[in-house]
Amino acid sequence: MPMSKTYRSIFILWISLLSVSVLAQQPQAMPEISVASKNDTVKVSIQPGTPEKVPLLAGVAVSVDICGLAMKGVGAKFANMEAGARINFKEKYFPIFEMGLGDCTREGQENNNQFSTTAPYFRIGMDYNFNKKMNGNRFFGGLRYGFSAFKYDFTNPDFTDEVWQQPVPFEIKDHKGRAGWMELVFGVETKLWSIVRLGYNLRYRLRLSQSGNEWGDPWYVPGFGRNGGTTWGGTVNLTFDVGKSARNQKKEIEKQK
Repeated sequence: MPMSKTYRSIFILWISLLSVSVLAQQPQAMPEISVASKNDTVKVSIQPGTPEKVPLLAGVAVSVDICGLAMKGVGAKFANMEAGARINFKEKYFPIFEMGLGDCTREGQENNNQFSTTAPYFRIGMDYNFNKKMNGNRFFGGLRYGFSAFKYDFTNPDFTDEVWQQPVPFEIKDHKGRAGWMELVFGVETKLWSIVRLGYNLRYRLRLSQSGNEWGDPWYVPGFGRNGGTTWGGTVNLTFDVGKSARNQKKEIEKQK
């Protein structure tokens, strides 16, 4: 979803803070050293640590976009408020389902026309974790397919008849619209504590389809943002690992002892 200068600055600040957090948590690789003695001769061998085995099903998580909620809370003219659920396969593949509520009320700058809609949207896709280290940090790349079927209103109280030059208020109520799009996603995520994770991502959205209508295209599409062929968006996600494999839970308990 497009962002004004104020919201873009807030988003960039989130990115900067989280990037510092990710870098600060990068562990230093410490080799294992074994010393053996035979005939008064000391031999030192350096052996790499054994790679950690990850189960096929490594967990299940749910998330909420706190950026969209914040934008709605400060009175933004449009906002996508969403939550998601994903499955963790071997800490590499993350099938994900997202759903949310898109809300927009916009008044035209030239006159008093107004566009408004509030409708749900859905996305399905997968992320891939490029980070090879098991250090709690993830660097994502992924794809989504998004879809929304919605209704919108458009009013123009200052509309003037071109023939008679008389004011004729113009109003469209509950006009139906549909749209589908693809998203290319890049993101970073880090563990805060226990089951809580924080991450952000950037999304490049490409519109694939849209239902036509005689009154023109809607100004805003729920889940996509300001209508057009392409647009940029982003989310700041607070994620909770609500379901972990028994193996991962056992390891965390052992670390806490």
